[in-house]
Amino acid sequence: MSALSGIRAIFAASAILSASLLPAFAAEPVQLITPEEAKLPASDADGTSRNITRGPGIDTLAPSPIGVHGVFRFAVKFKPRNGVQIDPEQVRVTYLREPNVDLTARIKPFITAEGIEAPEVVAPAGEHVIVIEAVDREGRTGRGEVTLTVTAP
Repeated sequence: MSALSGIRAIFAASAILSASLLPAFAAEPVQLITPEEAKLPASDADGTSRNITRGPGIDTLAPSPIGVHGVFRFAVKFKPRNGVQIDPEQVRVTYLREPNVDLTARIKPFITAEGIEAPEVVAPAGEHVIVIEAVDREGRTGRGEVTLTVTAP
């Protein structure tokens, strides 16, 4: 094999590898909630529960509580307690409906030990209550609730 064809092979391999490593948000926006899920009856549960020990805190960063439409950013920040890191593999995101809808798989690529940063999501118009559950490396659970108010365009 000539040096030129070897270089071409390396460039081709690196292009394929870098394309496979692109973040999920480089594509289309994530459909956080489908129109069918939004039509499900609202849940009576509020998603909160008391913990015996203080688990991680969860702060909503985006979207704003006023209301959004179209493509918007969905972001929360995890607040570890006593310096114990969050385990991203145990984070759960649930849409409160009857029955509840597990949204975790849809935004898993955006979950880190620091929080969730999904720059482009969409959801149908309406009020949507989402519960986020974070577990730290010592097994303590913290829960936060985010209410998305999505307006029609």
